[in-house]
Amino acid sequence: MPTPAALPPLGPDDSVSLFDCLKQSLSQDSLVQKSAEAALEQYERRPNFCACLAEILRSKQADHSVRWLAAVQFKNTIAKRWRPKSGLGNLEDGEKEYLRGQLLQLILEEDNQIAVQMAVVFAKIARIDYPKAWPGLFTDLLQQLQSQSTLVVRRVYLVLHHALKELASKRLSSDQKAFAELTKQLFEHVWSQWCLDTQQIASGLPQALANQTPGQPLLLSLERWLILLKALRRLVVFGFQSDSRTLEPVAVVTQTVPVLLQALQTLLAARPVKGAPRSQLAVMLDRGLIKLAKVITNVQEVHPWSFYYAGVFDGAMELFFGQLVSGQQPDGGLFDRFLIQCMLFHHAVLTCPSYKGTSGAFELSSAARSQNMSGAIRSLGASGASHGIKSVADNVKQMSQGVKASMAAFWTSDRLHQLAQTLAYHFFTLTDRELEHWEESPEEFHHHSDSAAFRDNVRPCAELLFATLLQAYRAELAPDVVGMLAAASEACPPGAPSRMATHNGAASTSAAVPAAVLHKEAIYAAVGMGAYELHDYIDYQPWLRTTLVQEIADQSPAARPLRRRAGLLVGQWVGKLKGEDRPLAYRALLSLLADPDPAMQLAAVASLHALIDDWEFREDQFLDLVGPCFQLLANFMQSAVEFDSQLQIFGLMNLIIDRLGDSVKPFTEGLLRLLPEIWQDAEGQSLLRIQVLLALQRLVNALGMDSPASYTLLLPILQQCTSIDQPDELNLLEDGLQLWLIALRNAPAPHAPLLDLFLNLATVMERSTEHVQMACQIITSCVLLGRASFLQHYGGAVVHSLQALIGNVNERGMLLLFTTLEIILQCFPTEGASLLQPALQRLLLMVLGDKESSLTVSNAVTIYARTLLQMPQWFLQFCEATGPQLAHLGTGMSSATGEQLLLAFLDRWLDKFDSIGTPAARKLSALALCKVLTLPVTPILDRLDPIAAHLTSVWFEIEGTDTADGRSLGTEYYTTLRSEVDNEVTAATAASEEAEAEIKRRQHLQENDVVNQLKLSSFAKETMQQAIQMHGQRLEQAMQRIDSTILQQLQRMLAG
Repeated sequence: MPTPAALPPLGPDDSVSLFDCLKQSLSQDSLVQKSAEAALEQYERRPNFCACLAEILRSKQADHSVRWLAAVQFKNTIAKRWRPKSGLGNLEDGEKEYLRGQLLQLILEEDNQIAVQMAVVFAKIARIDYPKAWPGLFTDLLQQLQSQSTLVVRRVYLVLHHALKELASKRLSSDQKAFAELTKQLFEHVWSQWCLDTQQIASGLPQALANQTPGQPLLLSLERWLILLKALRRLVVFGFQSDSRTLEPVAVVTQTVPVLLQALQTLLAARPVKGAPRSQLAVMLDRGLIKLAKVITNVQEVHPWSFYYAGVFDGAMELFFGQLVSGQQPDGGLFDRFLIQCMLFHHAVLTCPSYKGTSGAFELSSAARSQNMSGAIRSLGASGASHGIKSVADNVKQMSQGVKASMAAFWTSDRLHQLAQTLAYHFFTLTDRELEHWEESPEEFHHHSDSAAFRDNVRPCAELLFATLLQAYRAELAPDVVGMLAAASEACPPGAPSRMATHNGAASTSAAVPAAVLHKEAIYAAVGMGAYELHDYIDYQPWLRTTLVQEIADQSPAARPLRRRAGLLVGQWVGKLKGEDRPLAYRALLSLLADPDPAMQLAAVASLHALIDDWEFREDQFLDLVGPCFQLLANFMQSAVEFDSQLQIFGLMNLIIDRLGDSVKPFTEGLLRLLPEIWQDAEGQSLLRIQVLLALQRLVNALGMDSPASYTLLLPILQQCTSIDQPDELNLLEDGLQLWLIALRNAPAPHAPLLDLFLNLATVMERSTEHVQMACQIITSCVLLGRASFLQHYGGAVVHSLQALIGNVNERGMLLLFTTLEIILQCFPTEGASLLQPALQRLLLMVLGDKESSLTVSNAVTIYARTLLQMPQWFLQFCEATGPQLAHLGTGMSSATGEQLLLAFLDRWLDKFDSIGTPAARKLSALALCKVLTLPVTPILDRLDPIAAHLTSVWFEIEGTDTADGRSLGTEYYTTLRSEVDNEVTAATAASEEAEAEIKRRQHLQENDVVNQLKLSSFAKETMQQAIQMHGQRLEQAMQRIDSTILQQLQRMLAG
């Protein structure tokens, strides 16, 4: 396929064919559409594609749909191909220059949709080119504002908004400095024009709202005013460093915030009363109010000190507080977003680190440092700055005292009580809209209530503000909340909802819930959110026993909201749940889980999860309820519609399995019957399938020696999860491999289908080294389980996989490989060495090189120590076969004889001997050194001194005391970076290391390990006799050259 640079550029004549192609891509005929889209892809790769699109966009009389599609294509192409440097697939500098010259013409677009696309194009180019490649961008835009055309001015401000939005999001220091310079250039114009528009809107708004017929100039002014306000927010918020970091005043905050607050008050006063007809002007006014409140809140968050000393702190607090307690209840309309901004402002003030006296990380200017901060403090308006404050922390503490005094004066007990009551009764109370939502879609209602974003939804934002207030003023608010709870309980005692509904003649629907029930449910919501702060104010045990449990048991239609909330409260107050009350709470929640209403069931799931996941959970208290709980969860799982519901349900099942451990075994049969259907229904839902895999991991561990009972379900799932060809491979492979490892470790006997999965693992290992840890552990368990049969079928694939890893993984990966190689050599001393010869040759060449770490080499030599101990003659033949390959294997070494290679390895071994870490490995190496002395290689005797030194050292470590036997030292032959390895496996995988079947296999291997059967001193004495027979007088001469101290130790060892 030719590269873009090789393709011919598009010319003016191609605009017509490109237009036709765009038109065909909008065709209803799918074949025509696909053909046109393929042609468009080819066009896009050719130079001057964007220039042709620009030509189509300039054709004002052309089909609107085609022009709009051209605009979208233009935007997407610019986003993909406009890069700082010209190159493969990117626009060339000449085409960029041409397009920059065309953009100002393209923004003169009457159609709003296309105009927005062009503004975004402008912004994306500005992000990359400004200021280096296009320094005059904003100067050109400001010049366009001198035009007498209303359309030109509107479009320039639209471009300005999108360009500032793009540039303000850049986070590199150089980009932020550039934006600060841009702010200096643009601020005065943006601010003065916004102020003029504010005056015009304020004077013309009341009459326009009264007449319901606003003039076009006023609407255009309001549109421009909103765009300028957005631009102003970005300039003030992102154009200056936060004064919480610099402690330097931001003058524009003092200049703008009082005017912004005054404008907000003016527009609020002009807002039509609730119930008045909603015109386009009224909607735009509400949007303006929202944006004004957002700007004020953002400025306070970023420049808290400048905001405080601007003289508007108390006024803003009063204004936003007044709006919240004015009686305006959320109705799902646009004004709800304004109420959210009011709450976010108070939350930002209450949680502001600067106002709390936190000094944070400062970036002080040289001027501030030279004046010891006093000048900066005076500029901000703090008193006492001239008295020689000693440190930054003192400055912040002094300023924060003023803020705290202002907040203490504002947040009187009456105000706190008024706002808490407003939040609880107006914002927490379920509305008719919410009750209808519950009725129509219970699961969706629960999830929306549980996870809605607080910046976009009234209730979560109110909950956040309430929790913040309670945390900041617990002593003042906690008694009020307790009082509201007492009043609500008195107005609606247990059993009252049904009587109220009957007395009022209400129908049995959610929409007819008595007001007292809704109020009590709202107070319960407040108490649930404040569980931590109210811990010492509410006697939970009698409340649970006498009230909550009864309300959970009340199944009358009128009590549904209260019943659900009481169930949630049990989970939220788990910290005060006494051990003796847990069975009572479990039974109450199970009754809620048995309710046919999914919202009730999900509330029960949430609380049960909190109770079972708690530190104080005791399985004996829950064991009798496990069966009914699993049955209810299984029923709910089958009826649940929402994916989030299924995830939560199965998450609870997984938690119960995990907490019960081996006690879950009686319930495994039923669970195994349930899982296939869940797995099948979860196709395409990888998160849920991961939960199924985790459950299976725990169940197989719990079954232990009885794990073959799960194979009917397990094997098809493993086949699917370990295959790299399945579509969810990226998400399921790791957990699938861990499940397979757990199954292997728990398998009581070889099972061919379980071992046959190795073909999948071989494919995984060929593709990458990402799963080397799990792969090595799986191969080890396959060898222990399958023994000769496994190696007979898959030995070649095993060697190929291991050989490919040697030298291509890091130090940690190499250490994992050594354990696998060791197990194979232990299980099959003769066959294993021959089978692994290609891998061992590659490893030996690495050991003799200088690139591997000392830790890797000291562990690698243990592999060869075992082959020397068990088959010394084979090792000689191995060296003979490996020596000639040195040159062509790319080691940088010339070919060598077998003897030379053996001696080179021996020297490396002796040099790294002291780095061998584990006692078992040191004993193995010492035994192998004894065997080395019996080889018919005379130059070995020249190394007798260091050999003797290492032998006596190990002998003293393992047999040097009267009580030491020195035989069995375990099976830990290799260093393991365990802290890193363990973090990558699930708890079930870690627990499977203690699987009974695997332990038995390893114990059998340990019992038959020759290293554990030999005593070093006895073996050394025996091999020394063999060495004397082999070397005769030469050995005696070598002995005489040994250091006298070492010789004494050697003689003592041999005498033992």
